[in-house]
Amino acid sequence: MKDISGKFYDWKITLKPEREYIHDYTKTFTYKLLLADRNRENNGSIVYHTFEETLKIIEEVDKMTFGMPKIVYLVGWQFFGHDSKYPAWNSVNEALKRGCDKSAYESLLWLMEEGFKFNTTVSLHINIQDAYKDSPLWDEYVKNDLIALNKDGTLLKGDVWNNEQCYIISYKQEWDKGFIQKRIDELCEFLPIERAGTIHIDAMHAKADPGHGWTLEDIQVSRNKIVRYWRDKGVDVTTEFLYYEASDWRYRYEQLIGLVPLFYHFSQNLDEYIDRPGELIMGVNVSNAFKEGLSSKMDRLFGGSFNAEGIINGENYRERFFEEFCKNEVRYRYLLSLKREEAVVRKGNICAIFSDGVVTDMNDNIEKNGIKLQNENYIFLPAVFMKNEGYFLYVLKSGEYEIDMYRAFGINDTTFKAENVSECGEKKEEFSLKVKDGILKVSGKEKEAFILIVE
Repeated sequence: MKDISGKFYDWKITLKPEREYIHDYTKTFTYKLLLADRNRENNGSIVYHTFEETLKIIEEVDKMTFGMPKIVYLVGWQFFGHDSKYPAWNSVNEALKRGCDKSAYESLLWLMEEGFKFNTTVSLHINIQDAYKDSPLWDEYVKNDLIALNKDGTLLKGDVWNNEQCYIISYKQEWDKGFIQKRIDELCEFLPIERAGTIHIDAMHAKADPGHGWTLEDIQVSRNKIVRYWRDKGVDVTTEFLYYEASDWRYRYEQLIGLVPLFYHFSQNLDEYIDRPGELIMGVNVSNAFKEGLSSKMDRLFGGSFNAEGIINGENYRERFFEEFCKNEVRYRYLLSLKREEAVVRKGNICAIFSDGVVTDMNDNIEKNGIKLQNENYIFLPAVFMKNEGYFLYVLKSGEYEIDMYRAFGINDTTFKAENVSECGEKKEEFSLKVKDGILKVSGKEKEAFILIVE
């Protein structure tokens, strides 16, 4: 068995990941999509999106994000849906298959291939910690002593999901006996995960295993080995929480920085944003999850990606998704392209100072060289998420506005091709806008979006 280190990575030495990530998450919109939940009443699935319907969503999201690179993690792709039959990963949910395919497995392979046509890497949402008694692997895992134990020798229980008790797998037991390596290898043989280059591991917490005599640190060391094992295969691991170890809710651990590029429910305080570059660690759904302080408000200063899963599975998702993209994702990608320098207090307002003369504050303002690029009226930012260089305008309040392009961007006299785009990312009309004597005059109605490309 290959010897893999379980040491904790000290990101403070280089401010870079231990190894370059497979994907550039600073330029990649990453989201989850719930396809199915388990229906215990009929031992079947509650289906939200079949694989065929999922491709339509992927295509729509691609249009609404203007073709920027994307990753989507499929939730509930296995057995009867989300949280069913773990630790097994070897069966695709038949309720999701296309009518023209022989099996759901064939449909999933089709979806993972088709996603690339829409600038989207399709991968999986899995769990490596939970085990259920109805899993095909349950007897094997109990027989080989892979379930964590309480001090009295009884199996360590986790939470109850979909009315089913889960039990906690011991990362150390499973690693030392080679079973997690086997699980990973078999999944990569079963589905093209290595081509995807990324996977999302749900609830990848570390819990002590007192019945086997393993401490929390022992379990964390084994978890580091597991993450590195994935990376040796050319697969990035993303996960849920940056801060949280379920063995003790009083403490906040952050052991995966530099090994894991992206976290959902992302919680960092002000000094941590300054100390940790976006290319080292970033996240989705900025929150206060298991973190004290102002972390839930830090997206006002540093931006943050939004939780697309909840929007897509709701009503009127296209309009809501596009609005979130215009208001949040555009600014987040721009701010990620800059270097974070320091945080200061000006007139009682916390401000973040970035490279290239950019300053943000807690009132959702962005200035560049003293020129407002975001205020209560509009958002006007370089469209770094697009393949073609240009600018993105989103109108927050109807009106006519002037932007000093010379002071902000050094542009004096230029003509832009402007496109008014709809919530489906489609062009509604095209016209020209001129920068004259360094000033760009723009106008629009509330929630109108425009792309500006130099002619």
